[in-house]
Amino acid sequence: MGTIQAKLKHVPIASRAARAATAVAVGMAIAYAATPALADEDIGGATTVVNLVTGDLSSGDKVNVVQGDQVFKDEGVKTDADSSARLVLRDNTNLLLGPGSSIKLDRFVYSGPKQPGAIAVNLVKGALRFATGDADKKAYVIQTPTAALGVRGTVLKIVSDPAKTFVLLDEGGAVVCMRSSPRKHCLQMTDVGQVVEVTATGIRWNAGAAGAVEAVIEAIPDAPSGPSGPTGQHANIIPTTPTTTVAVKGPPPGGGGDGCGGGGEGGEGEEGIAPAQVGVGLGAPGPGHGPGHAPGHGPGH
Repeated sequence: MGTIQAKLKHVPIASRAARAATAVAVGMAIAYAATPALADEDIGGATTVVNLVTGDLSSGDKVNVVQGDQVFKDEGVKTDADSSARLVLRDNTNLLLGPGSSIKLDRFVYSGPKQPGAIAVNLVKGALRFATGDADKKAYVIQTPTAALGVRGTVLKIVSDPAKTFVLLDEGGAVVCMRSSPRKHCLQMTDVGQVVEVTATGIRWNAGAAGAVEAVIEAIPDAPSGPSGPTGQHANIIPTTPTTTVAVKGPPPGGGGDGCGGGGEGGEGEEGIAPAQVGVGLGAPGPGHGPGHAPGHGPGH
C-alpha cells in the first residue's frame, strides 16, 4: 500500500473528485487517484474556476480544482496564466485570485460569527481581492513575501511579487507592516482608496499606484469556463496570450517620514512597467524614501 501511495504522488489526476476513487495497479499504472489524508480539513469551496487552477494538498497530492470543489486547510491554490478562482471559506471569507497567482490557506480556526478565531492566508504571488468573513475581525491575517496585514472588517485589493506588495483599501480598515523589519514598521489604513507599498527595505504611502492596482483586480476573469465539480472535468488550458502591461508613475512629491507622520522633500520616481498579472511597476523612489518611511502627506499615528 505504501508503494502505491508513493507512486500516486507523481501521477497527475484529472480532478480532485478522483481522490475519492480507489487506486488500482495491475502490473502497470492504469489509473490513479489520491484520497486526501485525514489531516486535510475542509474549510470552504471553489465557487468559480476559470481555466486551469491546481491545488497542492498537505498530504503531498497535487490535484486540479474545478468549480464546486472543496478547499482544505494548508492547501496551496495556484492559477495558471489567463486563469482565476473565487474561494469562499466557511466563515464567508471571499478570496478572488487573479491569473498567475498562488495562495496558501495557512490557518483556519473558526468558532462562529463574531467569535475569536485564527484565519490566515499567504499570498505567495499575484493578485488578490480579499473580503473578510463573519468571524471576529481580529482573527484575520494576510501575508505576502514583503508584508503582513491585520484587517478590521475589510475589503482589500492586493498585488504582490517577491520584491514588493501593493495594498489598496476598498472598505473598512487595515494595518500593513513590513515582514522583514524587527521593529515592525507599520502604516494604519483608514481611508478608502489609500495605497501602501511594501518592500523588504521600506514601507510608504503610494497614491499614484491606485489606478493600476484597481485595473489589475478589475481585469480578473470571474465567470466559469468549464463544467462544475465535483464530477465535472476541468476545461482545457487555453493558449497563452500576450501579457498586458500597466505603466505607473513613481511616487508623488513629498518625502519620507518615519511611517508615523511627516518628512522632508522627496523626488519623483521614474516610470515603471510590469506585467499586470504579477504586479504594478514602479520605478525606484526618489530621494528621501528610505526603509520604513512614508510620504509626509500620509496620515500619522
